[in-house]
Amino acid sequence: MKMRLYLATIILGVSFAGISLFAQARHEVKYDWAPDQLAATFMYTVDDYSLQVTPTNLERTRLGGGSVEYASRHFYPWELVGSAQYSSGQPLGQKLISAGGGAGYCRSFKHWTPYARVLGGMARTSSNDQMYLYAAPKLGLAFNTSVGADYQLTPRWGIRGMQLQNEYLPFGSRGSVYWSIGTGITYHFRP
Repeated sequence: MKMRLYLATIILGVSFAGISLFAQARHEVKYDWAPDQLAATFMYTVDDYSLQVTPTNLERTRLGGGSVEYASRHFYPWELVGSAQYSSGQPLGQKLISAGGGAGYCRSFKHWTPYARVLGGMARTSSNDQMYLYAAPKLGLAFNTSVGADYQLTPRWGIRGMQLQNEYLPFGSRGSVYWSIGTGITYHFRP
């Protein structure tokens, strides 16, 4: 039941973001074609699990890392996206590696390009002492949704102003949810 509610919430959120992007593209508004892009993003991630490190202290898993993604916009405003991500942090040297692919929607207005994406792929998570949630590293399917906005500085270079990402992994007794926020740089390919 909780999983259905969780997935329904994610689907409604992505749908709302997509509808908002469609609503911005009225006939009076002039939008630009967006080229393919390569993005490198620094990600700060918080897991939904906490670990009791002392009898009175619960510590949430916090990870820092980065992601690299390529967005092919040959079907603009729709895009095909491939992404790879690596994060590590504490407690217990938690590590998360994921790779995936999926689809997104974007619109470019002046220098801004807001986007919404849904990706599926594989994820591997582990910790130094192999005791955090499981006795060995785990590999499984991952479901990733993200929204954000990029700002184009020059015809080739830009910044990722903000990216908010939710990643669901099938690890633990009820699954594991990782929330990430990030910023980075983008490189635009011209046709």
